Amino acid sequence: STSIADPSPAAMPVTVTSIAVGDGSQQLPIVQLAHPSGATCEVTPYGAHVYSWKMPDGQEQLYLTSKWPGCFNPAKGIRGGIPVCWPQFSETGPMATHGFLRRSQAWQITDSGDKEDGTPFVTFRITDSEESRAAVGWADMTFAVTVTVMVEADKLRHVMGVENTSGKEMVFTGALHTYFAVGDVLQTRVSGLSGQTYLDKLQDFKPVVDSEPSISFNGEKMDRSYMKTGPVAIEEPSGRKVVIDKEGWGDIVVWNIGEKDEGSMADMGKGEWQRYVC
Repeated sequence: STSIADPSPAAMPVTVTSIAVGDGSQQLPIVQLAHPSGATCEVTPYGAHVYSWKMPDGQEQLYLTSKWPGCFNPAKGIRGGIPVCWPQFSETGPMATHGFLRRSQAWQITDSGDKEDGTPFVTFRITDSEESRAAVGWADMTFAVTVTVMVEADKLRHVMGVENTSGKEMVFTGALHTYFAVGDVLQTRVSGLSGQTYLDKLQDFKPVVDSEPSISFNGEKMDRSYMKTGPVAIEEPSGRKVVIDKEGWGDIVVWNIGEKDEGSMADMGKGEWQRYVC
């Protein structure tokens, strides 16, 4: 591996390696972040995509398809981890689903290392290009997007910034589309959204007030966008609890493909609809 941090004999907080993907003929660079506590995170510059985050005890916090890395297709993105969706979330506009950044190989590493408290980090940056200008409505848009990932002993920090350099109004949607790993989604609850209004994609984005004390899953597809939310928690019977907090965007999406529609995703292993919550 090649260090992109301080090359001193001390343990390196940030290293770069690569893995064979697809049919094995392609190499995908991987940035590895290692916190002194033992927590780790792995990110690829392809899409600035986080695909692994482990606690000090080695427990993986993110779902990643069991078909990885053989299923890798640069035109499709990575199933699992944290895709960066921009400048369009889902199918809310004329572009391909989730925009063009999550499939881009034009991301560059602009900074990396460890902060004074020992927190390792890496920053990626991407600007407008022929790829972005080919997107519907973006021919004359110029921009710079940065993504910084930091791993601490008990948390992952993911910061996204957008700079509009085009001198005109820029309208976009986006998301850090996190696939949280769970033991069984049927035994998992999401709390913190009771009383909030959501748009139900399965009912043509009909606004609905969530009257339940927490969200549970029954094997059916769920696709909800909640507006103006606070912290949200994913809770499992084991006692594991993951708290999601955010600044900037007030929305949060709750999604699971469900058993019936799992087959529509060729890059998802059989039965893996039960292994994640987005």
